[in-house]
Amino acid sequence: MKKRLSVLLLAVSMVLMIVSGCASKSETPAATTGTSAPSAETKYPTKPITIMVGYSAGGSSDVMVRILANKLEKYIGQPIVVVNKTGAGGWVAWEELIKSTTPDGYTISLINTPNITLGAFDTVNPRAYTIDDVDLLANQVTDFNVIAIRNDEKRYTDLASLVEYAKTNTVLSASSATGIISDDATVVEYFNMNYKTDFEIIQTAGAKDNETMFISGNSDVLVANIADVLSATKNGSYKVIAIFSPERSKLLPDVPTVKELGFGDAYMFSARGYALPKGVDPAIKEKIMTALESAINDPEVVNKLNEMGAQTDFMKGQEYYDFLKNNVNLSKGIYGIK
Repeated sequence: MKKRLSVLLLAVSMVLMIVSGCASKSETPAATTGTSAPSAETKYPTKPITIMVGYSAGGSSDVMVRILANKLEKYIGQPIVVVNKTGAGGWVAWEELIKSTTPDGYTISLINTPNITLGAFDTVNPRAYTIDDVDLLANQVTDFNVIAIRNDEKRYTDLASLVEYAKTNTVLSASSATGIISDDATVVEYFNMNYKTDFEIIQTAGAKDNETMFISGNSDVLVANIADVLSATKNGSYKVIAIFSPERSKLLPDVPTVKELGFGDAYMFSARGYALPKGVDPAIKEKIMTALESAINDPEVVNKLNEMGAQTDFMKGQEYYDFLKNNVNLSKGIYGIK
């Protein structure tokens, strides 16, 4: 009897040990969950961040990014490395971004409009990608187009008389590019399409050549961006008669908009902003956007860009996308592209 009782007690004891062991195992995950390691997005950033620039060092795009980078380091908490990936009008950098296989938030690219937004519709050298192939972060600068005439010009004195003159006379304007990827050329085409004018483009090597031809009298008008004309306008070298912006520019407050002058609600510009490759964690993207907003709107950055003739125009998210998309649709309409 005693032997039987001993065996029974031993069995009960073993069962209790097994149950106790199972309970301990089942509690272990709960304890572990409470002390889980931080996720990638909560730790980001843990190393330097690269900003690619698709243009040469020392150019206006490069200088703008380097001004921003100095402040962005403060707001994001890591060094910013600016890398110039030149070629194909910016597309060497943008294709590298789009084709990235490691969308971890450590590579950002400057994007330049209209090159990246309208490259797919270029009839000479169409690109395979559009802004829908990148993840937009924020816009930094919008450099709106303007039209200027010489101070001694007698054939026309304002936009209305210029358009009227161009209906019966050929008016020459210099541009470094033609077609939809050039904001300058698209301004000219806008008037030709909507007002039956005869503006013609003389192709040059760059913005400085455009101005030289204009001042020397080898072209009739200058279609350019604010940054291209600001210094000369302040010096009185020539007269800006209209700007293609939704409202007057703080840099040229006396210049009326095209809309004010009765020539349509059209905005033409060269813009510079930032994008990520598709697939970056939303929490990481939000951290970058927050830091960019602070850096872009930092008074020191804004003032330095103003000195360059570049007006800060911060946008992010859907607002930024819609702004670019509206310009794409306007430009496609001007050139009859569906």
